[in-house]
Amino acid sequence: MKYCSILFILLLHLPNLHAQFPQAMSIHLEMGIPLDDNASNDYLIIRPQYALSYNQQLNVANWISWNLHRGWYGSVPRYSGNFIADTSLPAEFYRVKHSDYTNSGYDRGHMVRSEERTATDEDNRSTFLLTNIMPQTPTLNQQTWLSLELECERMCKNDNKELFVIAGGVFGPNPKRLNTVVSVPDSCWKIIVILDSGQRVKDITSQTRVIAVMMKNGTYTSGTTDWKLYATTVDAIEQSTGYDFLSDVPKPIQAIIESKNYVSVREYEHKRGLEIYPNPSQDHVTIIFEGMPYQTYSIDIHDLLGHSVKSFQSQSTLNAEGSSTFDIDIEDIPIGAYSIVIRSQHELFATQFMKH
Repeated sequence: MKYCSILFILLLHLPNLHAQFPQAMSIHLEMGIPLDDNASNDYLIIRPQYALSYNQQLNVANWISWNLHRGWYGSVPRYSGNFIADTSLPAEFYRVKHSDYTNSGYDRGHMVRSEERTATDEDNRSTFLLTNIMPQTPTLNQQTWLSLELECERMCKNDNKELFVIAGGVFGPNPKRLNTVVSVPDSCWKIIVILDSGQRVKDITSQTRVIAVMMKNGTYTSGTTDWKLYATTVDAIEQSTGYDFLSDVPKPIQAIIESKNYVSVREYEHKRGLEIYPNPSQDHVTIIFEGMPYQTYSIDIHDLLGHSVKSFQSQSTLNAEGSSTFDIDIEDIPIGAYSIVIRSQHELFATQFMKH
């Protein structure tokens, strides 16, 4: 195909995939190839413009991964034709068509944004392949998702940052389908590793900033379209998707940067050993931490803008394993991502959790 001068299509079916296809094969896989426990639904496509894992049962990508810096932005006009069926897929795969989305009520939502590939006509056209597209509600696609895309553009152009981005959707067991074929995600997520221009995975440290968001594929109204409202952690996205992200980052560093919500949580100097179950949660959470049993602690829950949504004092109890615990009712707080801080006069613990 003339708009894909270099195209590798690889079926993932071997456990030593990372050893076979090292990160050097594509800048878009610099952080590693995300894998889950079901390789049969991961069909890997690597293009000059991005890489993706395609799910032949859902008829959308599991994830799409790409590099982004100011050099990818240019002045070529946006491709004006219909969205393009990806004929590089195997013959036995269904090839999604432009018309599958028509009159569905869902936008053809770019994962790699059209404006992020405007250096050449070939680059821009590649973003209109339907393997790069996910069904998104109009307000998600055109407002909330866009607000983070614009922040990526600002970081690249104004701050000379180099970003490594992964995006995809979370699907229920029986997802809604457009034209009976294209699966609609319940939520869309994005992970962005922020480096200086020219830096690579070897330059990542425990101080490297990572943006992670999880956005419901629903209707957004005035005051709810700022991407910061949906910031979360890489750990939470891994739990929702079953994929292991940033796998080529050294494990000790990976554990640190994947656990932080870099938008909402201040850099507390706090003890480790604070865990929340379940996470994501619904109406109640159990907090297990390395504090003193039967001691009174102040507990503060903050939203992504730093506003307190719940604040109280409680005495910790002791569980069967000998750890200090709290059981907290969170039924009265809205769905979203939160930071929680537990403190006494001499101790401070902090972590993040999601309510869904």
